[in-house]
Parts: sequence; structure tokens; C-alpha cells
Amino acid sequence: MSSDDWYRNYEWNAEVEALFYNKLKRARSQRDQYVVIQASYLAESTPKVALSLIDEYFDTRKDQYEDMRAFWVQARSYMSINQTESAMESFRSVLKREDEFPNHQSTVYVDYPYIVATQAIDSEYKNALDVLDKYASRLMFALDKFKWHASKALINIDANEASLALQAAEVKRSGFRFHQDVGLVGKEHIEVIKVLRKIST
Repeated sequence: MSSDDWYRNYEWNAEVEALFYNKLKRARSQRDQYVVIQASYLAESTPKVALSLIDEYFDTRKDQYEDMRAFWVQARSYMSINQTESAMESFRSVLKREDEFPNHQSTVYVDYPYIVATQAIDSEYKNALDVLDKYASRLMFALDKFKWHASKALINIDANEASLALQAAEVKRSGFRFHQDVGLVGKEHIEVIKVLRKIST
């Protein structure tokens, strides 16, 4: 185990937990960050542990610097245990923190609507569309553009938006000289792409 692997565990058991907290006791300025990072690695595999760590973060944090990332991990964890309403609230909390601290931004402005659209959470459709319009100026990577257009296409059954999403999915290079594969649409979106093809025709 390298020096920084102790807070990047994908699995959680008594031994891992003991080592984590033993190391955490020695942490000072970065303690909050370590707790949130560890929770992020468990959000899908052990979501209840991740949620417990996020609760610990909010109970003990020294400042609000990691709040945005903590809410994002919280949302993913809630989605993993099918607590959709709580997840949506956490997603909205991320966006609220971003508005309060503009220098701290994430991809939740497209991730949240994309989850709403692909999982057909119709109670969130209006807010998801509002979020897409509000933050449209942030779009940069092909993946972001894909999620943006795909969300609109799926919610509104819009052929034009579906076509634009499919165009973004075809992009093979990021345009960055040293990171040509950054922000591209991966194979994990293939099922959504199939639906978009049907909408676009």
C-alpha cells in the first residue's frame, strides 16, 4: 500500500476501517478532504458506509471547502440505495454551493439532469431543464455536451437534441494537445445512445 492509499479504499471491513482511522488521527489540515475522498471510493460499493463518512464530515469539518464534493458523494450514495428523493436534494445542494462559491465547480450541472432523464424521474424534469439552461455556458467537453443534449432529448422526446447528442458521442479527440482522450463519451453510455438513435429518426 502506497502512502496515500489508506484513504482510497474500494472495500471496507474492520481491518480497513481500523487502519483508516488510525491514519486519520494523525491528519491535521487535510482531515476533511481525506474523509470525503474515502467516502467517494465507497459510494457505489458500500453506500451506507459512504453516507456515514459524509455525516462524519459534516459533523466535524473545520470549514466548508469540501462541501460541494461531499454533497456529490452523498447524492451518488443515495442513488446506490434507491433513495432517489434524498439524492435529488443532495444534487441540488451541490448546485447551490457552486452558486455560492463560483470558483468551485463540478459537472453536476449535466450529471444531475442526465440521471433524471435516463432514469425517468419525471418529478425532477422541470428543475433539470432549468439547470441545463442556467449553466449552458459551462459546456466544454464532448461528454458534457452529450449529457446536456441527451437530457433534453430524453425529457422532451426531441429529435433535434437527440441528433446533437449523437454528434457529441462521435467526437474522438478532446482537442487538448496532451489529453486527447479527456471528456469523451465512453461505452457506458451505449444503451442511452441506442434510445437517442430511435428518438432522432
